[in-house]
Amino acid sequence: MRLTGLLACFLFLTTTLVGHFSPIRAQPSDYPSDPTADIKWSSGTAGVVDIQAAFNHARAQENAQLGLNLSMLSLPSQGTWDALGDGGRILWLINAERRDRGVQPLNGLESNVTSVAQYYAQYLLDNDLWGHYEDGLSPWERLDTNPAIHACHDYLNVAENIAVFVTSGLNIPLPVERAVYMWMYQDQMSAWGHRHAILWYPYNDNSGPAGQEGFLGIGRASGGPYQGPFSQPWNFAELIVMNVFDPCATWDYGIPPIDNWIFLPFILRY
Repeated sequence: MRLTGLLACFLFLTTTLVGHFSPIRAQPSDYPSDPTADIKWSSGTAGVVDIQAAFNHARAQENAQLGLNLSMLSLPSQGTWDALGDGGRILWLINAERRDRGVQPLNGLESNVTSVAQYYAQYLLDNDLWGHYEDGLSPWERLDTNPAIHACHDYLNVAENIAVFVTSGLNIPLPVERAVYMWMYQDQMSAWGHRHAILWYPYNDNSGPAGQEGFLGIGRASGGPYQGPFSQPWNFAELIVMNVFDPCATWDYGIPPIDNWIFLPFILRY
């Protein structure tokens, strides 16, 4: 039964580990240790105070589970947080999780990767689809259709996380922050594959500033109705796509975005 106006959010998570069109098996040496059990979001959804409380509760629980000493996060002010945008907020959280576990941070957001992620998020919403291969391409093939990425990339075994929240109402609070949280802390059902994609070690640190490597792109599509993987349509959905990419040694960090090149399945639009 659908209750109009009632927030009834669900999260379906999936990640793909791919390396140049061939599926691979992740190795424990490629990422830090996993929690022993899921850690549920423990706070409200009003803003940075609740985000910080939820992540710090999870860190405290992970410390207890694994005998770690992860420090507690201190998020920026609400105004500063809002100004970061969807990609900036996810980058902030992911790099905090990486640094505090001794993993090299990502270099930053990149417009070409973001363009691919945004295209796919909107494609899933517009076509009422769900999955990594719905446009006829794998996540890596999708990234590789971008000319800048195609011309200069290193081998990387992770490519994409996706998440969806749905509601019978008209609004879903904190979808990007809760997507990161659930990829990190509520992923036992997926053998922690989304967490592995976030905390992946083996980027080749051969371009840009030393001590950081890899680009992030975030896509977000909002609207409805949307059914996707569910048994019934929902009034409103938030779809989040996270793509990562390791540039080659000669990547031009002054390269302009190529936002007008968008590839649909086997069709070049420009």
